[in-house]
Amino acid sequence: MFGSKFAMPALAVVVLGLLVAVPVSIALDDSATYELSSVEGTITEFVCCDEECDCDLCDERAGAFMLETDDGEMIKVEFGPWWYWETQDITVRDVVAVGDRVNVTGELVEEDDMTVMKAWVIKNLDTGEEITIKVEGCPPWAGGPIKLGIEPWPPSEEED
Repeated sequence: MFGSKFAMPALAVVVLGLLVAVPVSIALDDSATYELSSVEGTITEFVCCDEECDCDLCDERAGAFMLETDDGEMIKVEFGPWWYWETQDITVRDVVAVGDRVNVTGELVEEDDMTVMKAWVIKNLDTGEEITIKVEGCPPWAGGPIKLGIEPWPPSEEED
């Protein structure tokens, strides 16, 4: 059929076609599905969800709060890293406070014998205010503080 004169160019076209097709097919196959749930309850405290967090700084660097549901279950609601919220005009703390009744929509998971809600939307049932944490895809803090232009990183202890 083909002579050896055409074999190498044909092979090169096939290989290049595969190299181009694979990333395109991966990029187009964004079939991630999300199982979102909603829970209601009262915020009992803000907590740090950063492993390096010093206990003295946990309230300032909160990335989560504890939610007590009406049936007494405690759920940790994570809303993102503290350093991301320091760059925003409106923060979770501007919308909710300890003692507020809230409805949280997000992904419920079990971590270390604790129920954790990865929040997408938090609505303050007392005031009607609402904050969107994330939508489908990567959270807004993806890439870390340096990618978001938060410098110097890490912040020094004296600044806190």
